[in-house]
Amino acid sequence: MIKMNSMMMNKLKTFNIHLEHEKPKDIEMSDLLNEEKCRVFLQKLMLQIKAPNLSVAASMFSKRYAYLIVASTLYSMVQYNCTLKLPVKACALSKERELCIQLECCPWEETTNLEREQWRVNVLRSLFSEHITPVLNTLQKTSRLSPSILWENVAIRINSIYRKILSRDVELVKIERLNSDFQFLKNAEGDLFNLKENPIKEYLKIGEELEQNPCRKTCCMYYLLEEDLEGIGYCRICPIKSKLQRIGN
Repeated sequence: MIKMNSMMMNKLKTFNIHLEHEKPKDIEMSDLLNEEKCRVFLQKLMLQIKAPNLSVAASMFSKRYAYLIVASTLYSMVQYNCTLKLPVKACALSKERELCIQLECCPWEETTNLEREQWRVNVLRSLFSEHITPVLNTLQKTSRLSPSILWENVAIRINSIYRKILSRDVELVKIERLNSDFQFLKNAEGDLFNLKENPIKEYLKIGEELEQNPCRKTCCMYYLLEEDLEGIGYCRICPIKSKLQRIGN
């Protein structure tokens, strides 16, 4: 398992996940559970990315954070049937907004002694209830951004990582895992997220549904950034851009 762990850690570096000694830390993620510290962080981020307000900064950050934490976890679950547990207290961000982790506090979650279905419940409840939901709750309270936007930002990262796996992987066992994990997330009850209802259910799409209707339901507000760093104007799946195109036609 040591060799596998090393291989997976190298792969996770493609998700900008590093051991804490490899990158200087800028802020502990546990600090972002404090509204005042979260506000200071968003104010600093707002200036860095030239966002007009805290809401836009929170939206951009939530997309980035969902990539680091959620996409990397779901990727490992499909590819390796094993994933790295990422508790908030063990995570920090670098100035480049890359993830720095304390590996001794981030055990590998394996299916060894559990049926995969129960293992999946445990992994995803920990991921969402104990990590993503608390972080998004603080972002929402601090920035006053709609929870729908924050949670769709998470969902599009899930859609994206599953789309990429499906486009590259032909191993039937992995495709079956992916479809099973997707259906589980799509049909999960709110308690998986420590919420009354499943906040990502209506935004999750893969396969033909995603190809035919890729646009978001909410706008992440990327187009409001003063500086278009990616040179795209609007996100590729922006609902506002889609509406403008329909009007133009």
